[in-house]
Amino acid sequence: MLAYYGAQISPHMTDTPEGYLICLDVPISRTGEMTYRASELGLDGRDRLVTVYRDPADVFHPDALASFEGKDITAGHPAESVSPVNHSAYSRGHVQNVRREGDFVIADLLVKDAALISDIKNGVVREISCGYNCVYTPLPDGRYSQTDIRGNHVAVVPRGRAGHEVAIKDSAGSAGKGTKTMSKFSE
Repeated sequence: MLAYYGAQISPHMTDTPEGYLICLDVPISRTGEMTYRASELGLDGRDRLVTVYRDPADVFHPDALASFEGKDITAGHPAESVSPVNHSAYSRGHVQNVRREGDFVIADLLVKDAALISDIKNGVVREISCGYNCVYTPLPDGRYSQTDIRGNHVAVVPRGRAGHEVAIKDSAGSAGKGTKTMSKFSE
């Protein structure tokens, strides 16, 4: 059991004594269908839309879940994969406690960048978009399946492909600022 001490902003957000932001129980990914541009899959027809199916067996595969543990949080998607060479340019925190909950991959986000913390608290950005490597396979019905998902980063964005449910949650009128609390979660 991990515990953090800080000022609870809402049931899902806590400020640490250092000023970092902990976002608890954040849906970072989901199963089901999503729409991509053909070019994003390396296919012809740049702006043609392609439906990609994300099967629960692939999204929740133990290797896929484990691949997001400890990954960097970014403000938007970087133009390249996050690596040791560019980590300091892109990292704004890290992902921890990755797990399955229903049709979603859930994680806790420890955000360490003042500008991103401000944008999250002010509702400028709240949606999540994962950056990852995967394999796309054509299906007989014209859709594609996404398999072998391996995380690279988790971007906080104004609007994510997975929709409004895949976002940092808040609850207006919940706990007030300055309330000292222990935020607990299982590891």
